[in-house]
Amino acid sequence: MKNGGEGEGTRIQSVARASQLLLWVAQQAHGATAKEIAEARGLALPTAYHLVNTLVDEGLLTKDARRRYVLGRNAAILAQAYLRGKSVSEGLLAGLRELARRTGETVYLADWGEYDIRVLASVESSHIVRVAEVASGPYADGHARANGKVLLAYAWPEVRQAYLRSHPLTALTPNTIVEPDALEAELRRIRRRGYGMDLEEYALGVSCVAAPLLQSDLIIAAYGVSVPTDRFKKRRAELTEQLLDVVAQVAAGDLATGA
Repeated sequence: MKNGGEGEGTRIQSVARASQLLLWVAQQAHGATAKEIAEARGLALPTAYHLVNTLVDEGLLTKDARRRYVLGRNAAILAQAYLRGKSVSEGLLAGLRELARRTGETVYLADWGEYDIRVLASVESSHIVRVAEVASGPYADGHARANGKVLLAYAWPEVRQAYLRSHPLTALTPNTIVEPDALEAELRRIRRRGYGMDLEEYALGVSCVAAPLLQSDLIIAAYGVSVPTDRFKKRRAELTEQLLDVVAQVAAGDLATGA
């Protein structure tokens, strides 16, 4: 039985064309115009417009400041979900346990949910004076937390902009960054040095350092160490070094996954 001329068997030609178009745009460093897409994919210009407009409506493509089509925020969600699926969750937890063992502090793991930042797991410090275990689940103050800022810094621009549009830069302490330009400067610094800090920006008396777990230049999670500020000031360099070393081990698959 034929399926309306869309293709043979179960192959739907319009879906195949849209998928091929999306993959081609993903490989273009600076995006593409509809005309460039049509020429590269051998499509009539009206057909190209129909396809890109559909992909824009679905959030898989968007237009950048130069009016060129680039990947949209929902393409980022697909990519990050793929990478999470390829990662062994026990491997991520092994990294968290190792970070807790080496630092003796409260540590936690966060990633992007569909449109939000969420804590996946945490391990509480063994110190008498310590930061309490971080509750799992989504939270709204990514601009004020070290792992939130790391996730924002390495997110695709469309994802970051959408998050910041829907999450006001609320001042939680006198140290919280509340100006958009100042936050963008902070996120650039995080990308440059490879880790982020929260120096009493989320809660007075608490400081944190966090680092990204990257695969194929995409962030799939952020590890953080949360410490009472008095102790953080003394251990800042040591904790940062331990954090970066453990994240590198997780990325390389060098940690045993046994409990």
